[in-house]
Amino acid sequence: MFKQVKTKPATPADFKRKITGLASAAVLVTVAACTDEQGLSLESLETSLNNGESVDILVSTNDDGSLVVNFPGNNLNDDGGSANGAMYALTNQHDPSQQISSSEDAASEPDRVNQIVAYSRGADGVLTQIGVYNTGGVGENIRNSGANPLASQDPLIVSKDRRFVFAVNAGSESISSFRINDDYSLTPADLNVSTSGQTGGQNPVSLTQFEDILYVVNTGNFVDENGDELGTLPSDRNRTNASIIGFRVGDDGSLTELEGSEWTEVGANAGSIEFSDDGRNLYVTQRRTNEIVHVRLGEDYLPLQYDSGEVRLTAIPSITPQPFGTDLYPSDNGTFLLVSEGNNGAAGLSALSSYRVEENGSLTGISLSSGVEGDPLVTGFTFGCWVEFVETPNGDFAYVSNTPDGTITSYAVGDEGGLTRLESLAGSTNIEGDDSQNGVGVLDAEIAYPFLYQVVNNDGRIAQYEIGEDGTLERMQDVEVSDPDLFRARMFVGIAGF
Repeated sequence: MFKQVKTKPATPADFKRKITGLASAAVLVTVAACTDEQGLSLESLETSLNNGESVDILVSTNDDGSLVVNFPGNNLNDDGGSANGAMYALTNQHDPSQQISSSEDAASEPDRVNQIVAYSRGADGVLTQIGVYNTGGVGENIRNSGANPLASQDPLIVSKDRRFVFAVNAGSESISSFRINDDYSLTPADLNVSTSGQTGGQNPVSLTQFEDILYVVNTGNFVDENGDELGTLPSDRNRTNASIIGFRVGDDGSLTELEGSEWTEVGANAGSIEFSDDGRNLYVTQRRTNEIVHVRLGEDYLPLQYDSGEVRLTAIPSITPQPFGTDLYPSDNGTFLLVSEGNNGAAGLSALSSYRVEENGSLTGISLSSGVEGDPLVTGFTFGCWVEFVETPNGDFAYVSNTPDGTITSYAVGDEGGLTRLESLAGSTNIEGDDSQNGVGVLDAEIAYPFLYQVVNNDGRIAQYEIGEDGTLERMQDVEVSDPDLFRARMFVGIAGF
C-alpha cells in the first residue's frame, strides 16, 4: 500500500530530494509525529533501520506546501519493483467517419467510449500498465481535426489530494470522475456528467480544481450561418457557444453542478482553464480573441457579478497570438502564471510568457514574448501548446511541447517570474529509423520529478525523460499500450499523475 504522511507546511525546494539509507531510528520521531492513519507500519520501518538496512524515503510537498513523506517500497509493481506513484492517460475515442455526439450513441458503440489507461510508476520512473477504464463518454467528434483533437491542456487531471481522476468527454458534453485505489487502479465514481448546463455549452476541453471545486471550460462547437453543427472543420476553426461551469466534488468523487457557476462569455476556442492558488480567480486562455480572461470568484466559488448582472471579467491581451497552455509557478516572491503561445502556427515562433498574479488576482506581465524572429522567448519550433513547470533543489524550470515538430523547449524560471530559454531543442520524441513513430503530435505532459512524461497522439505512445540538475532532459523510454486492439490511432490527448 502506498503511504503518505503530511506534516506542517514547508518550502518545496527544501524537501524535493531523495534520502536513502537512514540508519537511525531517529527518523521515526518525525514519522510517528505525523500520522499513521494510512496504515504505515512503524514497527517494520524501525526494524529495517535498526538492522542497518537501507530505506528509501521520498520527501516532497503538495501544492499547498504540506510535506508528503513517501515510502515507495510499500507498493510493488507486477515485476516486484517499488511503485512511487501513478500516471493516467486519456484517449479521445471516436470514429472519424461518423459523428457521435450523445451519451446514447456512446452507449450503443462501447468500443468508441473514451478510456483512461492507468500506469504505476516505479522509483526509476518506469511505467507499468495496470488497467483500462471506460469514462462512459466519447471524444471530440469533428472530422479532420488534425493531430490535436481537443486543442487544450489538462483534459485529464488528478486531484491535488491524489484521491480522484477527472476527465473530459468532449463529444458527449460531459466529464467523468474516478477514485484512485491504493494500488493506483481506478474505480468509477461519477461517469458522463453533463457540462452543457442551461445554455447547451459544448465541447468540454480543460479542467482545473481547488479543494472540492472543479471547473471546466466548454470551448464551443462549429456551426454554419444557420446555426447548424458542421460535420467538417471550418477554415477559420472558430467555435461558438463557449462557457465555463463549476461542480462540487463529493467525498466519494460524485459531481454536483454549482448553481450559478455557468457563464457563457468565456472560452472562445479555449486552450486552458486554471485556478489561482487561493481559489478566488480563474484564468482562461482564448485563442480566437488572443486573450487571457480573468474571472473573479466569490467565497461561494461563483463568478462575481456587478449590480447589472454582468460577470466581472478582465481580458488581458496576449502580445503573441494564441495563448494556449497555462501552469502556476509559486515562489517565495509571489505566484506567477506561465502561458504558452501558439502564434498562429508561425514556423519556429511559438513562445512562452510569464505573468505575476497580484493580490486581487489581476495579472501583470513579467517576461512577455513578442513572437517575432530574434525574440529570446520563442521556442524555435511551431505551435508550442503545452507548458509544465517544476521546482527542483537546483532551480526551477518550464517545458513547452511543440506539437508538429515533436519537440520540447526548456526554460529557466527565476524567483521573480522571469524566463530564460535554456534549450530550443531540449527533447524530441522522434524514433530514429522508424518513420511510423516520428514524434509528430506531442500533446499534454506531466512531471513527477525527476521525470517528465509526454503523450504522443499520432501513434499512441508515452515518451519519458529524466530531468537533470541543470534542467536538461535525457530520453529514457517509450511506453506503448499493451493491448493496441482496444484503441484507435491518434488516441492520447491528456496525461496526469504523480
